Amino acid sequence: MKFKICIKHRATIFMLLLISILLLTLYFQNRTSNENYLIQIAKNYKKNFDNYYIYFKKQLILFYEVQTIYMQNNSQYAIQLINKKRFLKDIEIVDFKEKQIQTIYSNEVLKGKSFLDIEVTKNDIFYKVVVPIKKENKIESYVVYKVDSRFFLQSVKDFDDSNGIIFVKDNNKMNDIFLEEYKDSEFFKVMAQKCEEEHDKPVVKYEDNIYVKKIMDFKNFKNENIANAIFFLDISKDKKAFISTVRDSIFTSIILFILAAIVVNYFFNYLIKKIDKKEEELKSINRNLEKMVEKEIDHRLKVQKKADEEKSKNEQLLMQQSKLAMLGEMIGNIAHQWRQPLMQLSAIIMYLDAYNEKGKLTPEKFTKKIKDGNSIIDFMSKTIEDFRNYYKPEKQKEKFLLKDSIDNALFIVNSSLKTSNIEVVTNYCNKNIELESFKNEFSQALLNIITNAKDILILKSIKNAKIFIDVKEENNNVIISIEDNAGGIENKILEKVFDPYFTTKHKSQGTGIGLYMTKMIIESNMNGDIKVKNSTNGARFIITLKV
Repeated sequence: MKFKICIKHRATIFMLLLISILLLTLYFQNRTSNENYLIQIAKNYKKNFDNYYIYFKKQLILFYEVQTIYMQNNSQYAIQLINKKRFLKDIEIVDFKEKQIQTIYSNEVLKGKSFLDIEVTKNDIFYKVVVPIKKENKIESYVVYKVDSRFFLQSVKDFDDSNGIIFVKDNNKMNDIFLEEYKDSEFFKVMAQKCEEEHDKPVVKYEDNIYVKKIMDFKNFKNENIANAIFFLDISKDKKAFISTVRDSIFTSIILFILAAIVVNYFFNYLIKKIDKKEEELKSINRNLEKMVEKEIDHRLKVQKKADEEKSKNEQLLMQQSKLAMLGEMIGNIAHQWRQPLMQLSAIIMYLDAYNEKGKLTPEKFTKKIKDGNSIIDFMSKTIEDFRNYYKPEKQKEKFLLKDSIDNALFIVNSSLKTSNIEVVTNYCNKNIELESFKNEFSQALLNIITNAKDILILKSIKNAKIFIDVKEENNNVIISIEDNAGGIENKILEKVFDPYFTTKHKSQGTGIGLYMTKMIIESNMNGDIKVKNSTNGARFIITLKV
């Protein structure tokens, strides 16, 4: 017993399914959005930090380049500058040309551009701003400004409120150099450890807060890693605001979906009622249609049965007409075959009568002529027997040589062909091809085609009249081609030659069923194929049979 779900229940299940899909979608969307948000925040933080660090270095160099100009004009300006800038720890002027010394910065200074270096001491890390001094377009000295790295930390703090740790790593891990204020800070030590351990994660957590981080290397003027820094920014408030926004969005989506579901449900109920009504109408129409179809089927079956009966009668009539036509052909062919023997018998009788009147008929001559007459009578008797066997109906299929069947058909019309001076040219690729079917039926089919060819050749009085019979094997098929040289069939009637009662002969000469019967024998009884087309010589009938 099949369990059927009504449309109302289907609608309810559909709504529940939609709600489940929505909730799952919102859950995964919330989860994905949160992860994507943290990843994006981390990317933006690192990008902004990198941009700011490039800006910081440029501004630091630019500032001290300007201070160098002031200092060249005022020898006391260096002391004032140190007193004014709390992060500036020292200023050193190096005249390497005058003292004829080579410093670590000499080669770099000679390039004519200011640059930064990093210096690490026992407990501190410094920026060193190196500014070349030009005199008469020659560089013979430079100024080194020693700036506390805490200046960079303060600058970053002012920029985006990030906290930072600058330190120097040591392979023993016990001798890491931290700035003095970090040594006793549990927060900075834990954050430094977490940032390194979770370097592949976009954020780190400490207590109830979430931080984005940036790990960077401090490089000296030779581009060597001298120190390390970790910066982190508390984004807990931003994340809470984002979560709140997402939750509000989800809540709004749920409310809107519920309202939509109510509207859809109302619409569904309305549709269901309409569908139920239409369904009842359809059932009623179907019941009426079933009755009409049953009546129509009964009517058509009766019409079909009547048509089959008519077809059967027509086929029987055709068969009867075919038999009568065959009988007429048989008598005509027997007449052709007997014409010469009868003339020979007549000549023997006339010979005996003439010799008897003259008294010259000897017993020896009489006996010889009697024997000749008996031979002729035996030949005529055999002819009758051959014709009787040829037209005798067959009850079962048999194996036979294709060549024998063609020879039998030619034998029947042999006398008529000779009388009409029609030459038959046969060509066999293999004379031992065997078929399994009704031998006489097949010979009759061939005979109908050959007779048609003979009649048209006689009708058109063709000189050097010929009938070509060609047999060949191809792809497990035997192809029999029968062609005349009478010029062919008119194109407008070419497709009608196999139709029953269609004939181009006078009513006294043809019934129009010979080629129709041939088609039935080849295609229905022998599961073959027969076609006709015009060649350069005349009409060509092509029979294809399975070997």
